[in-house]
Amino acid sequence: MKLRPILALGLILAFATNPTRSQIVVTFDDLSETGSGAFLQGYQGLTWSNILCNNAILRTNVEDHIFTNGLSGDFYGMVSASNVALMFPNCEIDSPGTNFNFLSAFLTGYVNSNVNIEVEGFNGANKIYDTIVVAAATNATLFTFNYLDINRLYFNPYGGELAFGGGSAAAFVMDNFEYESVPEPSSLLLTALALVSLWSFARRRRA
Repeated sequence: MKLRPILALGLILAFATNPTRSQIVVTFDDLSETGSGAFLQGYQGLTWSNILCNNAILRTNVEDHIFTNGLSGDFYGMVSASNVALMFPNCEIDSPGTNFNFLSAFLTGYVNSNVNIEVEGFNGANKIYDTIVVAAATNATLFTFNYLDINRLYFNPYGGELAFGGGSAAAFVMDNFEYESVPEPSSLLLTALALVSLWSFARRRRA
């Protein structure tokens, strides 16, 4: 057997079993939010459960009668102007199409400061990751997670101390959610095997 076909087959299989990843930073700023808050539906190909999109700048006027100077975690949690995601207890982000790697996100307490946020990562029914972070209310904090090969994120905020006027709440704000999609290796492997078959067929035709 010649060495060249073996090397070519090895390169194709190596590519197929190490799929390319597409890194995405979700800023929520491309959504047309008018400040009233709207639940996310199918945004970026993901399923968002119990999560609102807020315009952090416009919300300062809406919330003026609730919070001191109309400011809340919406405003302080804004990293890129002007939308943020408002995350309620027991909220989820699911990927119905393919698995993904959850890399990082900026998190901020919405009403309470020092909010505990439990972040769980699942692959199917199996919980792979479980981390608790603490988010302040007056500045956005970047948390790095590096949850690999998951298809569901579950967030459970709790605790903290009241930071603004109004009632206490364990909700939190998220901005610049960074993740990367992971293509299914099986589909790439099938493509690679098809290419090898075509290559072999072409060689036999030339022989």
